[in-house]
Amino acid sequence: MSDDVDASPLHPLVMRFCYADPPYLGCGKLLYGKMHAQAAEWDDPERHRQLVGQLCDEYPDGWAMSLHTPSLRTILPMCPDDCRVAAWVKPFAVFKPNVTVAYAWEPVIFRGGRPRPRTMPTVRDWVSECITLKKGCPGAKPEGFTLWLLDLLNVQPQDEFVDMFPGSGMVAEAYERWKRSPRLPLQYA
Repeated sequence: MSDDVDASPLHPLVMRFCYADPPYLGCGKLLYGKMHAQAAEWDDPERHRQLVGQLCDEYPDGWAMSLHTPSLRTILPMCPDDCRVAAWVKPFAVFKPNVTVAYAWEPVIFRGGRPRPRTMPTVRDWVSECITLKKGCPGAKPEGFTLWLLDLLNVQPQDEFVDMFPGSGMVAEAYERWKRSPRLPLQYA
């Protein structure tokens, strides 16, 4: 066994993590209605509560969920007290007509993760990455976002990482590329 992998009971050799990027509260039917028949169910806060419960039950090692700033006040209280909020800051974002303060960051609620020894570099609770354009699915995440997310949860190459809402497939593709050639510490900025 490698010296750099701790397989003690406190640090299992293989852990399971999940990333959820559901249609944002109130945006399901509007943005995804033509692509997915069930998109409108995400316009109901109760559906997000069910998702949080599912993430807690099925991924006790750790999970992260993207949402938009208007829904943070609704969804965060649905989460366990040990959850944290991180930020995806977008130096290039879409500016919408009649919105005088741009939505240029997105919250990412996360919970758990592989314990990080003090010998590892500290990870910031934010990442600065530009949005993606023309990827076939609204809200497709850039590769740098995925690498940061893997670092945030301290995912290791032997772990299972599930992209619950694959959409454009970009998160899974970035994860697979990283898994074939992990860069530790991860470099995303």
